[in-house]
Amino acid sequence: MIDSLTRNWWVQLIRGGLAIALGATALVSPGTDLTLAVFLVAAFAIGDGAMTVTTGLGVPAGHRGRRALVATGAGFIALGLVVLFWPGLSATALTLLFAAWLAASGALVVYGARTLRSQVPGSPVMGVLGVVLIVLGVVVGLVGPSTAGGFLTFAGWFGLAAGAVMAAVSLRLRADANRLPGTVAA
Repeated sequence: MIDSLTRNWWVQLIRGGLAIALGATALVSPGTDLTLAVFLVAAFAIGDGAMTVTTGLGVPAGHRGRRALVATGAGFIALGLVVLFWPGLSATALTLLFAAWLAASGALVVYGARTLRSQVPGSPVMGVLGVVLIVLGVVVGLVGPSTAGGFLTFAGWFGLAAGAVMAAVSLRLRADANRLPGTVAA
């Protein structure tokens, strides 16, 4: 699985770029209404889902993590579509859907850390990050922001931070891809 992740390092870079762009948009947007929040959450969930599916399809067919990645990515895409096409979505419903996405993302990161623990020296840090995402999802779901403005600010800073981490991971994967036999990173 680590070979697939390093060979497809660019997928994480795209995810990071998308998160940074959406986070910046949330922070600098002149109007902080619910329509923008819905669009940003939907766009990120769909984009993140597509990249997760791409990562899963890059894993060898017999690997046990392939189906989990593809299924999780498909779930993120479905979540994004539900958010996008739910007429009259309330701030509370949007917050709960965002919280579910955070918790599911955290579970995926914990699963990845567990799966890659023998191949990645820093996987315990990855596991802790996953647990933080799960806890953050639960907290957002229980006491999350009740206004679109507060939600956009939180989502904006989260997008910037998560995007920066994803971009850094992609560059580390790219460096590792150069060490794989027969691989030249673009």
